[in-house]
Amino acid sequence: MRALSKNDDAVATTVILNADLRPLGVSSGLLIMENGRFIQVLDMRDRDQVSLSGARVVDAGGRTMLPGIDDSHLHGYEYGRSLTAHDFRGSADLQDFQRRLADARPEGSGWIRGIGWDDSNVRGTGPRGTVCAADLDVSQPQIPALLGDVTGHQAVCNSTALRAASISADTPDPPGGSFVRDEHGNPTGLVYEAAVGLINDAMPSLTIAEQRNAILAGQRALLEQGITAFTDPGLGPGARTLMDGTGDLHAVEAYQQLDREGELRMRVNIMLLFGGLGGTRASDVASGLDAWGEPFRGGPFTHLDIAQLKVFADGIPRSRTAWLSEPYDDCSCGHLQVAGDTDDERVEELKAIVRAGASRGWQVGAHSIGDRTITAYLDAVEQSGAWEGLRHYVIHGDLVDHHDLERMAGLGMALNTNPSIRWMVGRSVSPILGDERNVRRQPLRTAIDTGVQLATSSDAPVMDPDWQMIVASAMTRSLRTDPEYVDHQRLDAREALESLTSAGAWQSHAESWRGSIAPGMAADFVLLDRAADWSDPWSLPELGIAATVVDGDLAHGDYS
Repeated sequence: MRALSKNDDAVATTVILNADLRPLGVSSGLLIMENGRFIQVLDMRDRDQVSLSGARVVDAGGRTMLPGIDDSHLHGYEYGRSLTAHDFRGSADLQDFQRRLADARPEGSGWIRGIGWDDSNVRGTGPRGTVCAADLDVSQPQIPALLGDVTGHQAVCNSTALRAASISADTPDPPGGSFVRDEHGNPTGLVYEAAVGLINDAMPSLTIAEQRNAILAGQRALLEQGITAFTDPGLGPGARTLMDGTGDLHAVEAYQQLDREGELRMRVNIMLLFGGLGGTRASDVASGLDAWGEPFRGGPFTHLDIAQLKVFADGIPRSRTAWLSEPYDDCSCGHLQVAGDTDDERVEELKAIVRAGASRGWQVGAHSIGDRTITAYLDAVEQSGAWEGLRHYVIHGDLVDHHDLERMAGLGMALNTNPSIRWMVGRSVSPILGDERNVRRQPLRTAIDTGVQLATSSDAPVMDPDWQMIVASAMTRSLRTDPEYVDHQRLDAREALESLTSAGAWQSHAESWRGSIAPGMAADFVLLDRAADWSDPWSLPELGIAATVVDGDLAHGDYS
């Protein structure tokens, strides 16, 4: 019998009894933790092998316990900004949008920054019903305002902001971005992708204190939802084009400060971003990485890694900027969003970008939605000569084909995709993509069966960081607009959970010490408020989070 002791000089031992670990292998578990790690994981039938003397004993009472959730593509800083800047998520229509803007208050910079409106709800008076500066000018027109949408790929500003940025009919569209214009060629205030950066350039930077507050606000909210780790995909000079445009290198410094001070309680992997949503040049990536220095991995049981490079290889179907082999509804096919005037030039630029990162030891993750983009990216990885062991990965990968999944498996790559976004979008982009191509996006089952490491994620604040919704979406493949839809790409409960735990750890080169409940692993876990019914996936989002534990310490809630 193993005796558990506790004294003033020893590390406290915690024993958790009657934990439901299904579908990960044990129906009623007994777990022993010391010094922030699991040291034994047993079945309750083996309880007589353990003495509880001197230990802290927690009776889970049959509630579900899972490894800490790793949301491996979550804009943690920008999620925090959605909580500390003005939140436009859920705006029901233009009038609601305008009311929220009227209630907004400028930041210390004198600008109003907001995030989260959705153009499927907010229809304005601009061309083709788009929202425009005139729609914003009815609310606080004297204060410059820039409001990013829910996707992070477009924003709208008011007339004061257009003037502050010196944007006029003579301003050309930047590489990888565009201004929506009226019949006279004047920018309306709605800007796509790289064009967002031209407005952001006119805004004063946030202070590091404001950026720290955003990170801490996001951390609190994520821990409340059972998330213990995330990859923040895209901080650095390129972030001027992304979401609210404030995720620069000072935001990275804010993360580093919080880590040094012991305030970063979650495990965070940062992806550096150079070039942004469009027009990225390999020379900018190379010079940026050289100025930064070597990739940094903190090692086992640490809380901060900065060893990944984010590349926006293409855009999104909604704006017809993902690069496809078969055309959109308007007969265009999109194209790569990196620098270059022709498809051939852009393909060569992408190869040079990947080579610049990989040759310096950086793990590259490329936003690649269109099938032609994914093929070009895999060509770039293969030809870089620097892929073995780095675990480069495809981000989103909605329209990946079977041949490229086989190539990814051979290159040791992962697919990081977003089932809850597919659920939310539903059939709304079927008129753009065609219904068959739209509904078969994100081939989860084929990816796993082909041997590709599959990680799922929320892409928050694009979606709420609701891992239960991700699991339900992956297990059912249903659509918000078609709840009865089903196809053969469904995952079972174990696969869906592993895509949010051990797969995220694998992506972060950390699977040897976190991402699962096993002896020697970090004691990062989530305890639900009752037992989960895995036979009914859509009951999962109704479960509450009783406790979130990191390093064996309560980070949210309690065991009661």
